[in-house]
Amino acid sequence: MFKSVFSKYFTVIAAVILCAFVSLAGVQTLFARRYWLRDKEELLANHAANIAGFVAENSFEAFPDASGSSYYIPAAMTPTLARLAEAFDGNAIVVDTEFRVLLCSDGFSCKHIEKELPLTVRTALRNGSLFAVSRLGDFYSEAHYCSGTALTKNGTAIGYVLVTSPATELFNYIIEYIQIFLISGLSILIVAFIVLYLMTYRLVRPLRQMAVATRRFSQGDFSYRIQVRGKDEVAELAAALNGMATALSSAESARRNFVGNVSHELRTPMTTISGFIDGILDGTIPPERQAEYLHVVSAETKRLSRLVKSMLDLSRIDSGQLKLSPTTFDLTALTCNTLVLFENRIEEKQLAIEGIDTCSPQFVTADYDLLQQVVYNLLDNAVKFTKENGKIRLLIFRQEDRTYCIIRNTGAGIPATELPHIFDRFYKSDRSRSLDKAGTGLGLYIVKTLIDLHHGEITVASRENEYCEFSFWLPDVPNDHSHKT
Repeated sequence: MFKSVFSKYFTVIAAVILCAFVSLAGVQTLFARRYWLRDKEELLANHAANIAGFVAENSFEAFPDASGSSYYIPAAMTPTLARLAEAFDGNAIVVDTEFRVLLCSDGFSCKHIEKELPLTVRTALRNGSLFAVSRLGDFYSEAHYCSGTALTKNGTAIGYVLVTSPATELFNYIIEYIQIFLISGLSILIVAFIVLYLMTYRLVRPLRQMAVATRRFSQGDFSYRIQVRGKDEVAELAAALNGMATALSSAESARRNFVGNVSHELRTPMTTISGFIDGILDGTIPPERQAEYLHVVSAETKRLSRLVKSMLDLSRIDSGQLKLSPTTFDLTALTCNTLVLFENRIEEKQLAIEGIDTCSPQFVTADYDLLQQVVYNLLDNAVKFTKENGKIRLLIFRQEDRTYCIIRNTGAGIPATELPHIFDRFYKSDRSRSLDKAGTGLGLYIVKTLIDLHHGEITVASRENEYCEFSFWLPDVPNDHSHKT
């Protein structure tokens, strides 16, 4: 029946308002009836007491009658009794101690002489007072207010006075009261329902937009945005979904770039390898030059191997499987040992290495293998992009609570416009593309990620045609690990 949040919310709130209104109307009617009855009871009780005083004053002692009463209530008081009854627009009846009608304000048209009062009414009169809304058995054909009191003279009970008034006034009053309440209440309900409808619609509208947004997100369209209005929880949820869409859009863009870059990086060496192998197999490449091209194939194979290793490292990093195994070791010694791996390339380009002989031992607590990969990638870049007879300067020192490692090389440097992107995935500057055709553009991204895992920081500074400098620092941690040599 209720298919939407809007219909459910509106129906429930409307039902609650309607129930509250009906309950309020019932309580108001009940209190109004009680107030009316108390007012009527007080009024009729006063009239009954006045009539009882009048009758007692005008009755006189006589011979006892059949009932044993020694007082006589003359019928001549009937006109006066009728005038007294007109004051409350009702009827006054005087009965003896046996509850026989002696006087009635109706006079000769009285129909109560042959009637008998109910036992409950007689009991209440004997107990001293009576007030009820009743037909008094068969005294009346419709309900009346009934009030009664004892009629006494000189301390002797000589009868009872019963005054009645039609109860139609109460019912008319309640009906009029309910009509007024319904008219005013209905107006309030209409206004309340209109306001509730608008509020509910306004509340549900962003939810509908969120449903549309999630469907479009699931289809790969991350351009849709939800209008954020206000500062409530729904607005916060809408803002969170917009933020998620932005993040997903960035992730999707990065994924596409990643796939495109990987495809490009894999296709280039594979094309080279395939072409040279086919050339050797079909005889296009003469036997005397096959060794030359096989060396090229070997280099491209190693390039593929490095790319696959980098991809595996990225996979471990992105999946959170890369865990640190910290040990305490000498960062200076690690750098020197890594530098030895580039000895042949350094000698071929006749590069000058400066600063390493002045670096003192600096112990850090970190993952030895991962930090060696960081230093290796930075030294590899320095050796690769330093021109022949150039210089590479190393500086390792401790300052405050950090240990710094700086690697600077002379050369073409990096343009200032490219520095903000140097640590991005697969990013290769224009100069790098011409000088480093075997690079994958992942080395510096992996370096930054590994430094971040150690809660450190790496920065780059460069001046074109002069130098390029990479600097990273590691924070001090408690020295509670064994040395790794």
